[in-house]
Amino acid sequence: MLRSARSRGGQSLGAAFDRFCTPVQLERRKASAGKFARIALDLPFGRLTGIAGGPQDGPPVLLVHGWNSQAEFFQPLLSACVRQGLRVYAFDMPAHGQTREANPHKPASTLVEWVETLIDASRALNVAGWKCIIAHSFGGLAAGYALGARPWAGQPPTKAQSLVLLAGAAGMPTVIDSYARSTGAPESDIEDIRAGVVAACHVPLPQITVAAVADALPPRILVMHDPADDVARLADLKAVLAAHPPSEEILRPGAGHDGILFQLDVFRAVSKFASA
Repeated sequence: MLRSARSRGGQSLGAAFDRFCTPVQLERRKASAGKFARIALDLPFGRLTGIAGGPQDGPPVLLVHGWNSQAEFFQPLLSACVRQGLRVYAFDMPAHGQTREANPHKPASTLVEWVETLIDASRALNVAGWKCIIAHSFGGLAAGYALGARPWAGQPPTKAQSLVLLAGAAGMPTVIDSYARSTGAPESDIEDIRAGVVAACHVPLPQITVAAVADALPPRILVMHDPADDVARLADLKAVLAAHPPSEEILRPGAGHDGILFQLDVFRAVSKFASA
């Protein structure tokens, strides 16, 4: 079981951390009838639900959405990968989408839970190694940690031949900073959030970045980003990837943090990279 980050020294971390860990519930979009299969996995945290498509024997690819998102947002990209002959999985991560509905007692989640869920899902699907992991925003941070050693757990990480970071988050310090900018939360709340994240991850906050797992990332990395993205800043991501620079970088000015998921040229570039 994952250790709770709800207390520090026996004291509650407070409502601010709870709010930070509780995503906005979006109106659910149903997967296209007959196009993608609905799947569910029973994992240590609870039931994980998602969609899958492509030939059963195709090279496996994992899509990981961002915070406040859901698997169905990946449908156009999933279709592009299926056309490349890939077997693609996209899950509603803990506290999101239909996974949230399947686990009504769990309205909140953490980076730790997301990372361990990705590893557990890989094992449940009998995937020894992914052809590619394609991740957006916060999902990119979780995917990176799922490939490397984690300070909070001992089970082996998952593996991947390549990684795509779509508007990828650099680490928890920048995720918290982005949250502070978007919500205008007072500094006392932000300090509560920082304390909660440190309690969950068991390391100082500055160390909870992609840089900590850079050595474990696959040799092929595609970074695709809007250079003006203020939610997940490109400069922050490039800084933490300095020890393991991406093999390809594609800029999409004007795409936006979420809009980058819905561009035809993005589907084509990403699916081609994933299948190579």
